[in-house]
Amino acid sequence: MGKLIRLELYNFKSYKGHHTLLIGDSYFTSVIGPNGSGKSNSMDVISFVLGIKSSHLRSTHLRDLVYRGRVLRTATINGDGSATAKIPNGSVNGDAGSDDEATQRSTQERNDPKSAWVTAVYEDDAGDEQFWKRTITNQGVSEYRINDRTVTAQQYNEALEAENILIKARNFLVFQGDVEAIASQSPRDLTRLIEQISGSLEYKAEYERLKEVQDEALDHQNYSLHKRRGINSELKQYEEQKREAESYSRKADERDQAIVTHILWKLYNFQKVIEESGADIQRHHEELKEQRRNVEKYENDLEEAKKEQTKVSRDISKVEKTIKSKERDIATKENGVVPLSEKIDLARKSATTCDKRVADISKERDGHATSVKRSTKDLKTVEKAQSQWESKCRKLAEQEGRELSDTDLQEYHRLRED
Repeated sequence: MGKLIRLELYNFKSYKGHHTLLIGDSYFTSVIGPNGSGKSNSMDVISFVLGIKSSHLRSTHLRDLVYRGRVLRTATINGDGSATAKIPNGSVNGDAGSDDEATQRSTQERNDPKSAWVTAVYEDDAGDEQFWKRTITNQGVSEYRINDRTVTAQQYNEALEAENILIKARNFLVFQGDVEAIASQSPRDLTRLIEQISGSLEYKAEYERLKEVQDEALDHQNYSLHKRRGINSELKQYEEQKREAESYSRKADERDQAIVTHILWKLYNFQKVIEESGADIQRHHEELKEQRRNVEKYENDLEEAKKEQTKVSRDISKVEKTIKSKERDIATKENGVVPLSEKIDLARKSATTCDKRVADISKERDGHATSVKRSTKDLKTVEKAQSQWESKCRKLAEQEGRELSDTDLQEYHRLRED
């Protein structure tokens, strides 16, 4: 923590010329003394060099802080050590315009100083001395210097704030009566004073602005939190939907695989049935060929039997004609011709034999006709089974979207022609 070593002042208020006020090595210094001893002026010196406005230095204008001899000769000392000037026209301090004109006129008459300055020698934490100087003219113009380097008022205040000397908070001086005034203040006023001394009052507007920003940030945070919870809820819902979609997709794949397996199984069975049916068809074709050959044989036998029957019928007709002729002859020669009767008996026996032969051939013909009918019926049954199988294969191909290739069609037509 730094401390004030001394004060050097020149023509400041009641101090004419150059003066040095030694403060000492203490970090806390009290200025005491009777009324009129200059306590308030000492406080004004410190306040002035630290950049406090003239309204807090018991002066209306900064130019009033420049030493004026007229004040010492004609002023009245107040109870707090200040001086009140008496104007020759009988008014005290008069109005602003007449006072300024009188002051300038009296200053020109007495050749009073035209400027005043105060230098504070300050020792920082590192033990280095810093020189803070403030100069004013009788025109009210101020000049600031730090270690003999001219700076602006803002730079001057920033340098003081760097040493924790807050001008607005006035946390470096305790004026006369401040203790009693502080003790009689309400809690709210004490809080305001503490905030002023600590410098936090200066940031009230910034604090309120930041408080609003904080409230907005909290509202935004609550909104974002609520939104985040909503998003998390939606994410959980989407994840559940994703799991359901993945499960559905997996089940759909399993279903498709099962359908494919089932179709392959059906195709395998159909192929097996087709192969078996092809073998049956081939067998039936072979049987059909055999039946056709048998039919042709039976038809040939039938033709031969018909020819033989025709021949026998002609022979029978001839024999009958002969018999009739012989019977006529016998009728005429009843008892005269015995050998002819024997011939007739032989002819009749021969006719009986021929009739039996004709009956046997007719029976064989009927048996062959029955066999032909049975073979024809079997052929129709095979053709009907073939037609049903082909219709079933076409329907299955239409349902499964499969068509017969050219090779299959050629094989089918070849088998059908056979």
